[in-house]
Amino acid sequence: MDDAAAADFVRRFREFWRAPDIERLDTVLAADARLSAPMVPTTYGLEAGKRAFTELFAQIPDITAEVHRWGRTADGVLIELTVLGTAGGGPVSWDAIDRFVLNEQGLATERATYFDSMPLVFTIARRPRAWPGFLRSRIRQPRG
Repeated sequence: MDDAAAADFVRRFREFWRAPDIERLDTVLAADARLSAPMVPTTYGLEAGKRAFTELFAQIPDITAEVHRWGRTADGVLIELTVLGTAGGGPVSWDAIDRFVLNEQGLATERATYFDSMPLVFTIARRPRAWPGFLRSRIRQPRG
């Protein structure tokens, strides 16, 4: 992993999150990508990832993310970001760190997201309109 490849991935990641579209998820994720994050089941494969993001976009239709900084690792990149949107009739946001492992084509084969989920849980708990989507995402089994 060199600096240019890492920077190119971050550029594509930023572009995706400016106006997220499920059909453009393959600009950052490999077909065999494994995705893990707090509060949702781990997914295996691009198609399962697309289904998970479809659920997220249904819960937060105007979701975007702002990249603050990033750094190259031996096998990929770390990205510090803030996720923003509206859920249950009000604004939501949370800070996160995404750790990506990239393949030779510059696509993520693994993404692990790290964030403190309690502020998000408290926000959703105060918004009954957000409960159905949140509960659906919590009761699903790991997907492949």
